[in-house]
Amino acid sequence: MTPKIFKAQPPALPTPGKPDTPLVAPPKLRRRPLLIAFGIVLIVVGAVVMWYVVAMLKDTIQVVAARVDVPRGEILKATDLVTVEIRPDPSLRTIPAASLESLVGQRVVSDLSAGGLVVPEAVSEKLSPEPDQALVGVPLTLGQQMPGIVPRLGQPIALVAFSDDKETSVFEADGIYEAVVVAVTAVTDTQVALTVSVPTATAATLTRLSALGKLAVYFESEG
Repeated sequence: MTPKIFKAQPPALPTPGKPDTPLVAPPKLRRRPLLIAFGIVLIVVGAVVMWYVVAMLKDTIQVVAARVDVPRGEILKATDLVTVEIRPDPSLRTIPAASLESLVGQRVVSDLSAGGLVVPEAVSEKLSPEPDQALVGVPLTLGQQMPGIVPRLGQPIALVAFSDDKETSVFEADGIYEAVVVAVTAVTDTQVALTVSVPTATAATLTRLSALGKLAVYFESEG
């Protein structure tokens, strides 16, 4: 057999201009117990907050509230209402959010405040006078039969009966009747129709005077 001849490899020569870089051991990381404890506390607090939020959302219900102020006598519009989330309370009478659309077109029977919850008794499909009260319609001309300022809903006013007899200038019946404005309807730019609540005992007289156009209105400061 022919013997194998092994050639010795020459030692590697350093690259010119690039000195050998000594190997440096990586620095040892020092653990900081306070930072670790702080991180654990943050994780625990975050978990507790998330659990509380989820629990709150599960316990809340959506109900109807007023988006803006709506005075008594107004017809509800969709833009008047909003849904809000509250925690159920047996002492609160509320309207479920699912019933919001059914409220549109109904009449407000008691003033609604912006942000306040709408209770079932606050709305009605029709105007219902209080006991011993009746509703009377009174058409009036602004600046003649009433001031140029329209009274607000719920405002007390005085209905004044007058006669066309310029010689006697006598008032019919008792002359002045107390009433409360329930609704205001604009007929023209100068004419409005008031729906007023009056005692049942005077309702017939005021209805007759209103039909004859023999009523005028004034109202005083509520202060």
